[in-house]
Amino acid sequence: MKHILFIISILLLSACGGGGSDNGNTSNTDGSQIDNGNGTVTGDGSFILHNIRFDSKDYYEGELVTVTENTSFEVQWVSPTTAGYIIDLYLSTNDQAYSDNNKIVGLKCGSDSLSLCPNATGEVQCEVANNNLTCSIGSDFVGSENFQDNDLTNLKFIVKGCDTQSNCDVKTFELSVQSSTDIAE
Repeated sequence: MKHILFIISILLLSACGGGGSDNGNTSNTDGSQIDNGNGTVTGDGSFILHNIRFDSKDYYEGELVTVTENTSFEVQWVSPTTAGYIIDLYLSTNDQAYSDNNKIVGLKCGSDSLSLCPNATGEVQCEVANNNLTCSIGSDFVGSENFQDNDLTNLKFIVKGCDTQSNCDVKTFELSVQSSTDIAE
């Protein structure tokens, strides 16, 4: 009986966690998430997306990603958790902030969900054609976003991931779309 109580007390103490630093993020006194000034929204900083890849190449936030019109490209991510999390993908034109107005898709992912992205890693196939960005997972269509922007070099692709505690990380990439006729020349 003493061993059981000892194990339970150890589990309770480890579940409480400890203090920690704010890692430079600004937070409200109620613990809710806010923008830290550079477009990255976080709660306590515990949810950070890793290895955002376009066509199997790692990209860092703010980098230029070049894709070809009418050709699909793959977007991959790694979540810090295999438990439930949400991935939202956005297409921004003219430096718009991410919002429901420019959301391509919202995916419920992780082992807690019966979704198309059931673990910590996930991927979607996307294609830009006729001023429309469309994404799918395998043969399943997951979302699209129309845009009326003749200058295809002024786009931003935004990946936002959040855990079930509303701790979020946002990565923004410059998206340049080359015309398929430019490549043929």
